[in-house]
Amino acid sequence: MDNDVNYAELVEQAQLGNQESMNRLAELVEGRLFAYIYRLTLNYDLTQDLLQETLLGMVKSLNELRDSNRFWAWLFRTALGKVQHHFREQRKQISQMSTLNKKRLLKRIPKDFDDGLNSLIRKELSDTILEAMTELRLRHRSVLALRCFEQMPYSEIAPLMNCTELQARVLFFRAKHSLKRQLSRHGFSKGLLLTALGLFGLITAPAKAASVTSTVSAASMEVGFAATVIGAAGTKLGIAIITAITAAVLSLTVKGVVCLVVLFFFVLLCLALLSLKALYT
Repeated sequence: MDNDVNYAELVEQAQLGNQESMNRLAELVEGRLFAYIYRLTLNYDLTQDLLQETLLGMVKSLNELRDSNRFWAWLFRTALGKVQHHFREQRKQISQMSTLNKKRLLKRIPKDFDDGLNSLIRKELSDTILEAMTELRLRHRSVLALRCFEQMPYSEIAPLMNCTELQARVLFFRAKHSLKRQLSRHGFSKGLLLTALGLFGLITAPAKAASVTSTVSAASMEVGFAATVIGAAGTKLGIAIITAITAAVLSLTVKGVVCLVVLFFFVLLCLALLSLKALYT
């Protein structure tokens, strides 16, 4: 993805007043920036408006960027701020996608696209992933876009999302878990998560932007053991286990200290099993 483009050098030249570098920078970032915003808003016309606002903000505020190597994180954070501001002004997030926007998105799947699914299942899966995305919190859509399609490391996602790296990992885990639940609710196997995300990436990528990623790697879905345990503890099953164990602990007498220690390790074992289940489902 843009591996041959030295964005840091372009940023530094633009900061020095080189207009050609600024124009080149705006031209190069437009495709990826459009895709990121589109994956947050799921509204084509709104995306176009926010894209222009973000590009204008980039031109005006580029000199405020202190580390040119963090250009993309800075730019995505600017775009996220524009999207958040819009939804705050509207006092709502996406609750229902318009028929026009959905049709526009679903028409973007190439007829010759081969993902191993027949056309009917692909249509149903695409429709399901779009519906699921409308139900996700904006922060969940953002962390999915950054991690899956922009392939950003958690260390860069964390400051962009105003959280720690561990919190970014947990946030991604919960977003992924929510999508899995939506797929399952519509009769699709959780194993189709990568395919569903790939379809979402494809239909939200601009037609003429080779630098925009639409495929999702299995490696990008990993969050680490600690984040998986914490994330799994927040699921219904995890809460039920913790509640039951807490009730058992509260019923102990002083003589049950040994049992308390055993239960402590039992909790750790349960959470570990939950994390393994989450990793392989």
